[in-house]
Amino acid sequence: MTQDIYIQSRPDGTAAEADNAVIREMEAQIEAIMQQTTNGQHQRLHLILRSQRLADILRRTPLSAEMSERIELYAYTREDLWSMQLLGISPDSPTRLDRQPITPESRQIVHLVVFGMSPQTESLAIHTALIAHYPNYSLDHTLRTRITLVADSQEDFRAFRQHYQNLLTHSYRRTVLTGGEEVECLTQTPKYQGLRQDFVDIEFEFVNAHSDDDSLSYKLQKWAQDPSQQLTVAFCYTDASRNLNEALSLPQHLQDIPCWVRLDDDSSLRLVKQSGQYAQLIPFGMDHAPLPDMRRFIHMAQCVNYAYHQLRETSDEEQRQGQNAMAIATEVPSQQQLDQLWLNPRLTMPKRWSNIYHAFTLTSKMHSLGHAPETWRTLFAISEKEADLLSEAEHNRWSVEELILGYRPTTDEEHLAILRDIHQRGLLKSRLIHDDLRSYHELGVDETGKNVARYDLALTRTLPLIAYTYYHLNNPDA
Repeated sequence: MTQDIYIQSRPDGTAAEADNAVIREMEAQIEAIMQQTTNGQHQRLHLILRSQRLADILRRTPLSAEMSERIELYAYTREDLWSMQLLGISPDSPTRLDRQPITPESRQIVHLVVFGMSPQTESLAIHTALIAHYPNYSLDHTLRTRITLVADSQEDFRAFRQHYQNLLTHSYRRTVLTGGEEVECLTQTPKYQGLRQDFVDIEFEFVNAHSDDDSLSYKLQKWAQDPSQQLTVAFCYTDASRNLNEALSLPQHLQDIPCWVRLDDDSSLRLVKQSGQYAQLIPFGMDHAPLPDMRRFIHMAQCVNYAYHQLRETSDEEQRQGQNAMAIATEVPSQQQLDQLWLNPRLTMPKRWSNIYHAFTLTSKMHSLGHAPETWRTLFAISEKEADLLSEAEHNRWSVEELILGYRPTTDEEHLAILRDIHQRGLLKSRLIHDDLRSYHELGVDETGKNVARYDLALTRTLPLIAYTYYHLNNPDA
């Protein structure tokens, strides 16, 4: 049986001091686990850190073979947990970006505007980039999720730009300077724009302005009134009082737009909301407020991992009989089966996190198909058209995940080297250079000579079973 142990950084002192204390406690726990447990006993360590960079590094660092037989290690921040809750990753999340389903035929996009550059802002922006991938982009590449970050100075964005350089280099992004006689706007296109098909369905906007700037207020009004946008606003300055003051000062035309407000204490906001006003203001970040349990997202990821492990190449004869290139899972697994696959030593922590990131989009994909969480109790099939479009959205999601993790696409020369010698794929991948970071329709073959897109398509066809499994294992009496 797996035991969950939580080690949380203290709120006082510097972030480095607090996280160093967590690491020391982690090391002590690991030493005790390795001395006191035997094979078959498993411990799950949750490190709740203050440094996003440290959490990112630990997610990508595999444990030794001996440790991985007894230990799972999950590193994340409180800001990450709040992002997971706000963005609608859990089926029962009270808030979400896609309040209306974004179907393949939809002409809408989601648009998140965040004021203030802080650890919470970074987490919200990156988790939005991880989950907000919709099938309508496949039919119209202008329908990109938009993330607008607003700060007092462009200098505030420097660390974010540097850390996520790979993602931004291959995205549409805009820099907006206000405060002068005219608003200055610099638009940058993806590195291979015009040479390759677009494959990043997220765009970024970095705005140098205050929330009461006239030009920004005008844009907010236009965005709020635009029927093609599902707009959400968030105030995430490190100063909680500033967040509350600026949220309460939003103009009338934003009264119907959801607004997330990071607060240390929501007492004042609860008081003013008693008047019936400010219903759109949603506080978060309070120390007393319950956070989602990471175990829920791990469980969702276990269902994805099961579906992946059940994939099987079909034979030529099966394909001649009309079967797809890959056979998929058709049986609902038990929790014991999910646990056995999840605890396989060959499933490293980076691979577990890849399953978690995939699971983050389960709710939005089902939403795009028109299936609310309460309908997951019914197993259904998706059409070939839906599977094609959602598999492209899945490839786009995976591409953004890899760019966030630090991978970059192959150059033309590297791609030609792979065409000459397919074994170059693996060698380049070991150097964080991935040939599959390209449009879904430009994907090539892997070392077996088969199209790599078959995995996206097969996993997408398994989507109903993944949702059905998750629902029934969490609702055994349903």
